[in-house]
Amino acid sequence: MHHCIFEVFKATAHYLKPMYIKWPTLRESNKIAADFEEKYGFPGVIGCVDGTHIGIRAPANDRDSYINRKGYPSVNVLAVCDHQKLFTYVYADRAGSVHDARVLRVSSLGQKLEICQIGGADDKYHILGDSAFPLLPNLLVPYRDNGHLTPAQITFNTIHSSARSIIERAFGRLKGKFRRLRGIDCTYPVNALHMIESAFTLHNFVLQNDQSDENDSDSDEESGSVVTIESGAAGVNVEFANAALRRAAQRKRDCIAAKL
Repeated sequence: MHHCIFEVFKATAHYLKPMYIKWPTLRESNKIAADFEEKYGFPGVIGCVDGTHIGIRAPANDRDSYINRKGYPSVNVLAVCDHQKLFTYVYADRAGSVHDARVLRVSSLGQKLEICQIGGADDKYHILGDSAFPLLPNLLVPYRDNGHLTPAQITFNTIHSSARSIIERAFGRLKGKFRRLRGIDCTYPVNALHMIESAFTLHNFVLQNDQSDENDSDSDEESGSVVTIESGAAGVNVEFANAALRRAAQRKRDCIAAKL
C-alpha cells in the first residue's frame, strides 16, 4: 500500500508540478506587479521568496546534514509565491542544515537572478526576500537596520515587510491544508521530497479552484527567524554576484525607496 501511495506522489511531482507551478509569463508578470503595487504600493514585484523547513526522518548515514538551526531534521524548501499565494517556484532538494542563501545560490532561480533574467530583458521586475538573502537587481531585500536608517529607508523596509508577508501566509496555508508536512516519516528522503512537491502542487490546484481562505493560517512559524546578512556578509559566506551587480542593486533599491 505504501509503495502505491509514494508512486502517486512521484507521478504528481513529475507530471502535475510543471502544470501547476510555473514561473509567470510576461503578461502574467504585468498583472502580478500591478496587483502588488495596488495593494502595497511597491512597484515591480512579481513574487516573494523564502525558505521553509519541512520536518523529515533523517537518513541514518547522513543525519547531521539534515539537522537545522532549531535542532531537528528537515528539508529546507525554497519557494516563490505571487500575490494570490500561488507558488510559482519550488526547489525542495537541500537538507535542513543548508542556509537559505546557499539554497538559492544552487537553485535554477539563483542562476536566473545572477544574470538578471526573471521577468524580461530589463530589470523592471523583481522578487522580494528577507535579509537572509543577498541583494541583487532582481531580488530586493530590506535595508540593514544599523540604527541610522533614513526616513525613506524605514518606509521602504515597512512596505517591503508588508508585501513580503504573503509568502509566510502561503506557507501557513500550505501546512494548514496538508498537515503531514509538519513531520514526514519516510525511510528514504527521496520519498519525502516527492510528498513535499506533491503538496505544493495540490496547494496551487486547490487555490485555483477554491479561493476561500478558511484554511489560511496567519503565517509559517518557520519563516521570519532569519540570520541577518546582506550580499554574503557576516554569518554565511555566499558569493552571489560581482561588485558591479551589487552596486546596480543598491541603486535600484535606493531609487525605489526615494519614491515610496
